[in-house]
Amino acid sequence: MKNPDIDSAATFQADPGLGKPPAAGGKAAAGVGAFLTIQYACSIYRLAHSSSAMDSKFSDLAVSQYLGFLIGQNLLVLVGYALLGLAAWLLLFPVVRRFDRGRRPFLKVASAALIGAWLIHSYFLLRLVWTRPYFLGDASLGGWYETIVSLPPSWLRPWINNLLFGALPWIAVALAAVWWWRRSRVAKVALVGAALVALVAGAVAWWRPGTSKAAEIAGDKQPNILIIGSDSLRGDRLGYTGYRPGRTDGAAAAGVSPNIDEWVRDASIFEQCRTPMGSTLESNISTMTSTYPHTHGIRQMFPPREQVEEMQARTLPLAEVLEGRGYQTYAIGDWCAGFFEVAPLGFDEIDVSSFDNFRIYMSQAVMMAHFVVPLYFDNALGYRIFPQIKSFAQFVTPEVVTGRVENQLARCAADDRPFFMNVFYSCNHLPYRSAEPYCRMFADPAYKGPNETGVDFDIDEFIGGTDLEQKWKALPEKEARQIRALYDGCTRQFDTCFGRILRALEKNGLERDTIVVLSADHGDDLYEPNVTLGHGLCFEGADHSFHLPLAIRVPGRKGSRFPEQVRTLDIAPTLASLAGADIPERWEGHNLAPWMEGSEPARDLPYFGETQFPFIQFHVPGIERPPLPPMDELTSIDPSFNHQFVMKAEYRQPVVDAKQRCLRTGKWKVVLTPTRQGGRHYQLFHTASDPDCQQDLASRRPEVLAPMRAAIDRWIDDKRETPVAAIFPGGEPD
Repeated sequence: MKNPDIDSAATFQADPGLGKPPAAGGKAAAGVGAFLTIQYACSIYRLAHSSSAMDSKFSDLAVSQYLGFLIGQNLLVLVGYALLGLAAWLLLFPVVRRFDRGRRPFLKVASAALIGAWLIHSYFLLRLVWTRPYFLGDASLGGWYETIVSLPPSWLRPWINNLLFGALPWIAVALAAVWWWRRSRVAKVALVGAALVALVAGAVAWWRPGTSKAAEIAGDKQPNILIIGSDSLRGDRLGYTGYRPGRTDGAAAAGVSPNIDEWVRDASIFEQCRTPMGSTLESNISTMTSTYPHTHGIRQMFPPREQVEEMQARTLPLAEVLEGRGYQTYAIGDWCAGFFEVAPLGFDEIDVSSFDNFRIYMSQAVMMAHFVVPLYFDNALGYRIFPQIKSFAQFVTPEVVTGRVENQLARCAADDRPFFMNVFYSCNHLPYRSAEPYCRMFADPAYKGPNETGVDFDIDEFIGGTDLEQKWKALPEKEARQIRALYDGCTRQFDTCFGRILRALEKNGLERDTIVVLSADHGDDLYEPNVTLGHGLCFEGADHSFHLPLAIRVPGRKGSRFPEQVRTLDIAPTLASLAGADIPERWEGHNLAPWMEGSEPARDLPYFGETQFPFIQFHVPGIERPPLPPMDELTSIDPSFNHQFVMKAEYRQPVVDAKQRCLRTGKWKVVLTPTRQGGRHYQLFHTASDPDCQQDLASRRPEVLAPMRAAIDRWIDDKRETPVAAIFPGGEPD
């Protein structure tokens, strides 16, 4: 006996007594297939067009040496297209079946299915504004989605968004499931199986082990240590530093860091902490090994394999010191934490993304060109089908990282051993693309322009040698304000993650046994006097890109503030001391634990720093700087080093020789800039009265310049740090 409501060929094969399937299933499949074929062709065109438009040697390299890999990645995504085709067919078939009751022409029904697939796809693009707006910069879809989502009043948007984007997809799936359930035994079996799998997966995801007795009794074991940092988080743009954003209405009224501000009340705050290099890899190596870049040997962000191996041989990271005392060690983060893969720094377990791997870079370019991948596969199922996307910058979001930290803390709570965990986010890194509602929280609601949800940043200009200094300096103040507002939104998103981690500590009974550290790798310039964007590229201005937050909260101790200057070199000795470990003699930092305990008076420590990889060599008045080629000429890809970007051997020493250097004491700052002729140019600034360093006093204060010049020359030539008291034996002059 035939059933006219059944059109699935697969179903009829399973139930042969139902009769021959009508043609509606084939018509629906043809329409869905046509839509996906168009999508695939457009994606291939988009990828080829973007590659040909790239004005850098890396695009030529991708085509000449990695063409087979690129082709393979484009074939791999066909798996995703096939799964999407099946899902779309299952959703659309009930509608197409009803539309085709009169046995309409094949082309008409297939066209209707194609339009249906397009409508579903358009809906999910619109939904992306609410769920993952950070992908929109790569979509190249125009601004219609943002216009539609912003139409309702702001107070009504959360309700509409939750209904339209949260509930509606599940309602559609439920209706389709009911339709199939009523008409097919195969569908019933499949739906029951899917429900059981979902039930088991949900139970596993939500299960948390109980707290161990060791974790319930504070003081019975060595303290856990948890460092939480965000790339490019400035030391002066958090609420507890006195910073207040320009916008203070609605959600912005709580400021940029309400969770951190509450937590830091019982922490030791070091107001003036600086990194010896404003670049992620080099800075974190200095922090974890308590050594200057000239000691550990990594002087720029694209080191070759031999330099990394030499660094590992000559340094002793904090993680290894703590591991010797029985600590479990973990590094967790997103793409900005990818340096842990280049230089593991002694951590036992590393769960981070990668971006400096050229194959990952190309694979991400392919996946983002095929926009159906981030649109539909940025989830647990997608990570199983395309495991490489777990290493993509856009896929491992701050929320994903925080979830991993929460899960790891739950596991640590069931273990008697202490842990050392370094959690590192990309929240504050350029181009400042945070999720809703953070990306608009501090911005002018009336702003319309190229920097609406992120900085209009062209990576090809950055690596290809375009004169970005002049372009960035010409940016109108309106755009600079918007960029600062975007940055503040990124800070608020990081603060939310910080708060979730604190609550996870409390939930698992770990807060009384865990030293928590707030830190970063460096800050960022945000169009203050004498600077534009970026970090670690120059010592003009107030050095905001070298200034980062440092706060250490030890359970059971009262909070304190230290205005004295410290360095990231001092973090490892301090934490080792707090954990009861011996401080290695090879470490170059100072132990700050006695300051926190009140057993040693605080004093300004000398800050010596150097600039990072020369993406831009900013102009210094009165001199000509040594010429260097752009990034795509300075670097190459090393297939033997996991396809990493590495600096070419012939440029390694010239890049070091061209670096700006800086020495800061409590009140003074000297900047050394190498000249094209091989000389050294010195600038002197009184930071106590001129924090933005706009008045060069080198010619007017020779008695100050002379000892500081000798100290910075000694640091460069002899690699010796000079204490402030030795620079100014009679005390710092005013």
